Amino acid sequence: MKNPVAKKALFSDLETAIKKKKFQPVYFLYGKEDFFIDEITLLLRRYVFNSEADAEMNTVMLQGSETSIGEVISQASAFGMFAAERLVIVRGFERIRKERTKEKLKVQMEMLAAYLKNPAPATVLVLTAADLDKKELAKEPYSLLADVGYEFAPMKDAAGFASDRAKSLGWNLLPGALRILMQHTGNAVRDISGELQKLSLYAEGRAEKVLTETDVMEVVGVSREYNVFELEKAIVSRDLRQASGIALMMLEKDGEPLSIVNYLTVFFVRLWKLGTPEVKRMSDGDAAKELGMFGGQAFFLGNYKSYLAAFAPEQIQTALVALHETDLALKGQRTISATSQDERDKLLMLVLMRKVLS
Repeated sequence: MKNPVAKKALFSDLETAIKKKKFQPVYFLYGKEDFFIDEITLLLRRYVFNSEADAEMNTVMLQGSETSIGEVISQASAFGMFAAERLVIVRGFERIRKERTKEKLKVQMEMLAAYLKNPAPATVLVLTAADLDKKELAKEPYSLLADVGYEFAPMKDAAGFASDRAKSLGWNLLPGALRILMQHTGNAVRDISGELQKLSLYAEGRAEKVLTETDVMEVVGVSREYNVFELEKAIVSRDLRQASGIALMMLEKDGEPLSIVNYLTVFFVRLWKLGTPEVKRMSDGDAAKELGMFGGQAFFLGNYKSYLAAFAPEQIQTALVALHETDLALKGQRTISATSQDERDKLLMLVLMRKVLS
């Protein structure tokens, strides 16, 4: 039995095919990264039809929880109005209503199998679903969709996506700008795309199509003096007073201590990996990948190599233990004596800075 989990979706491949109007009659799009599923759906709506008027009249949106496979097939088999094409989109296909009896359920599966063998020539049918495990995918109706299934797993190279997305909007994202953007958005591709749209509008009309660190700071609201990169520099310089001050100002501005802890955890894990014999023997390209630095982030590998000289292995280990303890305390798994959450966060941050720089 085929399993659609074997087919990993490459957004760029599907995007290229759709823009060339090479449509599949049926798409089964599923996975945790729903941003790409939404993007593919929007692309299909844009390119299947010759006009927005045709799209309005001939796009059918169905919710899985409110419809059945029989109704989906009926809609997919119908003729379009004043246009040759028809687009039927079923969201939440994993919640599709199923018949209660085995006999009726069997009939539904047979209907779906028959449609997949002979789909309506003028219809593009799009079935979308959330993340599904292998056991679910091995069962009907998903097993019937193996040949048309695309899984959108969480993005591993979010930095690479950001660089490519910026280029698709006509901009070159400088390494420093990429670094700040990634710190602000994390690996959430929907957030990355949204911030890049804002940046594109912000810099509209500019002759040189380059997005700088200053641009990103202005648009996403990152302070020039009080951010994780300045905190990183203070820690590498082993300046406890400056590091503590920056951390407290970041807390006052954003109120997100976990984001500081998460960033510093990645920072020290990278230093620890960089100090291992295996990584030391690697080329810069392979070392960057091992450290999880993709795309423009690899530009900063040299920084990490110079930072490594500022810490003994024992100090890196101490820092990681302190970060883990702080993470537990922030998540309520360690009791801290404080009159308010704000006071607790400040106290934890000061203790963390002292331990990291001990």
